[in-house]
Amino acid sequence: MALTSRDIARAAGVSQATVSRVLNGSPSVSDQTRERVLGAMRDVGYVPNAQAKAMRTARAGAIGIVTSEIQNPYLPYLLDELTRIAREMNVNVVVWNDDDPAMPLATAGVGAGTVDGVLFTAAKQQTLGIDRLVERGVPVLLCNRADLESTADIVMTDHFGTGVRAAEFLLERGRSHIAAIFGPSDTFASPAREAGFRQALRAAGVEIRAEQTTRGTTTYDTGNRAARELLAHGVPDAVFCSSDIIAYGAMDALRAAEVAVPERTWVLGIDGLPMSAWGAFDLTTFEQDITSIARASVQRLLDRIAGDTSEPVHTLVPARLVERGSTGAR
Repeated sequence: MALTSRDIARAAGVSQATVSRVLNGSPSVSDQTRERVLGAMRDVGYVPNAQAKAMRTARAGAIGIVTSEIQNPYLPYLLDELTRIAREMNVNVVVWNDDDPAMPLATAGVGAGTVDGVLFTAAKQQTLGIDRLVERGVPVLLCNRADLESTADIVMTDHFGTGVRAAEFLLERGRSHIAAIFGPSDTFASPAREAGFRQALRAAGVEIRAEQTTRGTTTYDTGNRAARELLAHGVPDAVFCSSDIIAYGAMDALRAAEVAVPERTWVLGIDGLPMSAWGAFDLTTFEQDITSIARASVQRLLDRIAGDTSEPVHTLVPARLVERGSTGAR
């Protein structure tokens, strides 16, 4: 016999209306009640009828996620958490890896009724396709990208503030000959981190000369090459890297040059990738709160899909400092 939402309500000890609110991702349900209902669904093996739901609501019951630079190790962790939370809220997910500023895949998906809204994690600054969707009234959310000129909702790490805190961390611990390896200038996160880092140094009266900085893509190779270039001008007492993956390359270049970390120089990253805890890197980093970012992003997009027409909300999520061996925390 097919299970119904009434059966789930009985198993969870809640009303059928509460079950419906959980299935539709309503923010009015407490986390404790939502977990109780979802647990009951798992226990009895309940699978909602998506086709029936679409007929009742004239919605697809799915959201689209547009990403790019999928080689960046941070993005798979974010995508995994976004899809996990969407499934928890009974929403299907379609993922597009699309570098085209016009976002043709997302536009086609919306036009075909495949998705009800679109969540953009794409790193590039171009916004042509996003702007067009917003103008059409399509629910859109920018996740971990800061197009502050957009009329869409934004949920992201406080990249600028993290750059400030990174500089302050090094200065407070007596680092004065600081070098930096920045990421690409055509994304959102890296320039914001760089701007915050430079501002904090200027505020402390610390000069960072041109030969003490370099930039490139968010890759291991960038970090490795850049660190070798920096060493040609002397050994700094700290190297700030605007991403963990850049820091991994820098640390290997320092080891190859027999520059001991942390005895002779420190290395600091941003992202909080799981690999940063590995003994090979033991990297001090600012860890992005991926779960909070993903949950707030999915919930806000679902609110828009459900009819919320309030003013756009820009949500900044702070990063957490994790001190490890690359800055002397043993």
